[in-house]
Amino acid sequence: MVRRVFVSVVSSVVALTVAALDPVDRAQAQNAPKQIGIPPSFPEPEPIVLDPATVDRARRLLDAVAHGTFDRSELAPQLGDVSPDFFAKGATYVSALGRPQSMYPYEKRFRAEQTLTYFLVRYPKEILTWIVGVDAANRITLLSLQRSPGYKIFCVAWKDYGY
Repeated sequence: MVRRVFVSVVSSVVALTVAALDPVDRAQAQNAPKQIGIPPSFPEPEPIVLDPATVDRARRLLDAVAHGTFDRSELAPQLGDVSPDFFAKGATYVSALGRPQSMYPYEKRFRAEQTLTYFLVRYPKEILTWIVGVDAANRITLLSLQRSPGYKIFCVAWKDYGY
């Protein structure tokens, strides 16, 4: 038992002494960049191919929201109670981002009641996601401009929770 303690103590002392005497390792460890608090960097999604009419409509819808000229008749009947004032406030937030530099589709999801198309929108200072949802009659069921799923800048949505 004494021998085991002696061997572990001696090896620990030797390791600490070597580490303390090696100034290069100490300097490198001291100057290493700190990674705490930096979010991981994910690659941008790859574009997908969609018909040009769908992409053009998504661009027009985003421009209409930004300029306060959105035609509420394009909304699905379930969204009929969304007030014009809501779109006016949305125009304030969306137009403050500036003019989009580029926009491309990267994902399409099909649900029982709607089809969702995701677009990557590059603004001068940030990259956002623009989601357009339509029902079987091509009426809008969702418009969402967001930084992340929990951080929406503008969102009009209808979901059927009738399980």
